[in-house]
Amino acid sequence: MSVLTEFLFRRQKAENYPGKGLFYKPEPLRRAIVNRELCRGCGDCESICYYRRVRVDKKGRAHIRRGCSGCAMCRDICPSGAIIMIEND
Repeated sequence: MSVLTEFLFRRQKAENYPGKGLFYKPEPLRRAIVNRELCRGCGDCESICYYRRVRVDKKGRAHIRRGCSGCAMCRDICPSGAIIMIEND
């Protein structure tokens, strides 16, 4: 599977992510967090995030902003393994 095909497949999967919420807006069941010691600041996670919740600061470290949908695309593309997913309580 090519990178573009995989991206489009994961994007479609992310849009249909299960959850319950008001007005048919899905409520995320999990979210991403970054281990800043492992983060190399490559920016791959920022470029792949469909929801634009990942930002790389001036120091070259990734930050996950509020509203992460939990689709795990950033985790899957991270070459250093600095992003993990945790369950929302």
